[in-house]
Amino acid sequence: MKAKNLSEFKALIKRYESITLEEIKEAFTESYSFTTAERLTGFNSSDCSLCKAVGTNCYICVYALNCGCLYGENSETYNRIYNADTPIKLRNAFRDRARHMKTLLKP
Repeated sequence: MKAKNLSEFKALIKRYESITLEEIKEAFTESYSFTTAERLTGFNSSDCSLCKAVGTNCYICVYALNCGCLYGENSETYNRIYNADTPIKLRNAFRDRARHMKTLLKP
């Protein structure tokens, strides 16, 4: 099955790569770091561009071909974003997630 959100996936990679430390600091919420990621990218929410593109059908998401966005080989970078407790850790987690996402695009 072919993923239906490939263009959104590629755009999210670019977004993760382009988020600045200043942007993160402005939006950062210490007690709920994942909320900062949600505000900046839709991470872990219904505002996720990948989720919006496929509706409720996760089976046609790029990640579906790779155990889902938060499981299996994808869990490490997902959890690093989710658990980041400083702006620098969050920026680095975004960068790591982008690098990982690029590996999923290779045949």
